[in-house]
Amino acid sequence: MTLLSAAQRQIQAERARELIPGLQDRGVRQLAITFVNHAGLPLVKAVPLARLPRVAAEGVGFSPVADAFGATGAIDPAQSLARPDGDLRLVPDLDSLALLDGEAGWGWLAADRHQQNGEPYAADQRLFCRDRRQALEAAGLEIRIGGEIEWVLLGDDLPAGGPYGADRLLDGLDYLGALAAALDAADLPWLQLHPEYGPAQFELSLAAAGPLAAADRLVLARLLIQRVSRRFGWRASFSPLVAADRVGNGGHVHLSLRRGGEPLLSGGAGVAGLTAEGEGLVAVLLESLPALLALACPLVVSYRRLQPSHWAAPFQVWGVENREAALRLIPGGPGEAAHLEFKIADAAANPYLLLGALMALAADDLARPRPLPAPLTGDPVGQGAPRLPSDLPAAITAFAAHPLLSRVMGPLLHRTVIEAREAEVRRCSGLSDGALIASTRLWPPSERQVEG
Repeated sequence: MTLLSAAQRQIQAERARELIPGLQDRGVRQLAITFVNHAGLPLVKAVPLARLPRVAAEGVGFSPVADAFGATGAIDPAQSLARPDGDLRLVPDLDSLALLDGEAGWGWLAADRHQQNGEPYAADQRLFCRDRRQALEAAGLEIRIGGEIEWVLLGDDLPAGGPYGADRLLDGLDYLGALAAALDAADLPWLQLHPEYGPAQFELSLAAAGPLAAADRLVLARLLIQRVSRRFGWRASFSPLVAADRVGNGGHVHLSLRRGGEPLLSGGAGVAGLTAEGEGLVAVLLESLPALLALACPLVVSYRRLQPSHWAAPFQVWGVENREAALRLIPGGPGEAAHLEFKIADAAANPYLLLGALMALAADDLARPRPLPAPLTGDPVGQGAPRLPSDLPAAITAFAAHPLLSRVMGPLLHRTVIEAREAEVRRCSGLSDGALIASTRLWPPSERQVEG
């Protein structure tokens, strides 16, 4: 059975052939084709450039067991996908094509997974994101999403300097310059690149895009950060917590919505200019934060990062420009539209799953509007603010019980995500705090890292 009709295959193959000369001019000789599994790990198959027409039409094989890989790559045999049977086709999206490393001859593509007979694979995360985008557009809404990535460099002779310090920028000027050049070469629009609060910690903010492109950009940016870091002799850790005495790495999501070109998060009569629909959007996300946590913070160590009074936003509250609120409304300024920051996510999240869930909830706002409580000002500690789930098992329970997410994800995707989170809980059972943090400091960990 073929993946596509004969006509569709021919169109895909012809388009791929047309791309090859331009890629050759840029030095591309091979292509990395990626998807992101339930544990948030980008997985890859690589093909020579000459095979692109055939691969664009037919895909390349990948076993469904990939979604049973945990955060360290190990397979938990208790998961239903932990079996040797079956195969899928990894079909690249030519619209995502980008330069990964021109000097080394590598390009990159994001991919969707299909059954061997061409049917969409029901547990594919990117297809879920694509479907939710289409449903949102069918409801008359346009969503734009920007992402942030925080990471910590590990190694010797690291860039030194204080929190957000210009001294650290200067010490790491060559490194950040090389990263900016890699982003530009990949045609990946970025807004900010700067030192973060923690030692040898940095942050990249990406320009807003449609949800599928935004998720693709998060995956590609992370690969570029890893590549450039290795060139300087360092490793980049995106783990939610690299050391017990340091701040963690977040992966915040910024989103804005429009209907008929008109923004929903500004220009209204509500708090900070929210429209009635904008208030409904904030309300539905606020209500669903406990369930979303299982997608936004998928590791046991994620919940070590979500500590009160650490700007990690572990309370179920929203606020206007409040960095301790899980949902932070940013009213915007000259030349900038108002948008909402989803602050609890970390870089271990699968962006396709998370953004798909956020879009599903945004569409639900239209069907079931609910009132928005008053925004919180100041630190939530001592104000009686409800705490979000403080560990992964509690987040799994909230996710499993959320009727909308269960329905829109479908039985296979919803069930296997739960299985992946339960496997992560089992993986971490009995680990000391030090071993837990070390186990995902880098993927996979070395013996030295685990001992440390």
